[in-house]
Amino acid sequence: MAQYYIGKDNQRLGPFPLEQLIANGITPDTLVWCSGMPGWKKAIDVPEVSVLFAPQQPPQPEYTVPAQDYQQTQYQQPYQQQQYGYQQQQYGYQQPGYGQQNGYGQPGYGVDYKQQKSDQHFATYGYRPQMEFGESIKVCFNKFADFTGRARRSEFWWFYLFSQLVGSVTCGIGSLVCLIPMMAVSVRRLHDTNRSGWWYFLPVIVALIFTAIMIPLGIIGANKGSDALMGTGAALYIILVIAMLALSIMLIVFFCQDSDRAENKYGPSPKYQ
Repeated sequence: MAQYYIGKDNQRLGPFPLEQLIANGITPDTLVWCSGMPGWKKAIDVPEVSVLFAPQQPPQPEYTVPAQDYQQTQYQQPYQQQQYGYQQQQYGYQQPGYGQQNGYGQPGYGVDYKQQKSDQHFATYGYRPQMEFGESIKVCFNKFADFTGRARRSEFWWFYLFSQLVGSVTCGIGSLVCLIPMMAVSVRRLHDTNRSGWWYFLPVIVALIFTAIMIPLGIIGANKGSDALMGTGAALYIILVIAMLALSIMLIVFFCQDSDRAENKYGPSPKYQ
């Protein structure tokens, strides 16, 4: 007898025999799987499980034939049984609707196969599969200057790799095309760790402040020939280099952190929801 697993509340439950699925809260949209199936499917798309949701036949009234009509009794009773059995078979088989899978596991018209695969992965493991290289590039260019929302690690790092490859091949010219979407996905990556996107611009702000201080000191020290002022400018430059290095390491750590599991003020988690 086949044993079925069900995906419910981000958990895999089972195995259960067919007749106990309804008792365990299965619905037509619940994902189920058993040995021999290529992957998880909705219960309504599995022929042997969809029978559980078929309309129940009302009990057939017993037909009493007069004792003297012996020939009619022999003819009519088998006919009713055959008709009843045909109706049972008709209710036990349902044609897949638009956007559903048929009984042979082939996707119907309008099925979002990638979304279905993501839902199956989520029901089994509790999180969605990582974004692929091509999908990351497509998403980041579609959100070219979108600094709102969240981005998981795979989206950020795949696009970072793409921008570096483009910059290397085009001698840095292609990096200008990726500059704005790279800034946008960096901000969304920080949002995904429940941090403000201003952390990404902090090194630039610090560099501008130090530059605004060092340039006047250097000009005044050069005009007056003051070694003290020029030495102060050199010290500030060393401090700037150390600060920029520390901030860069801090941002790398932030970008490597996992997604915040809960929904935050920037939106739901793209990995765990």
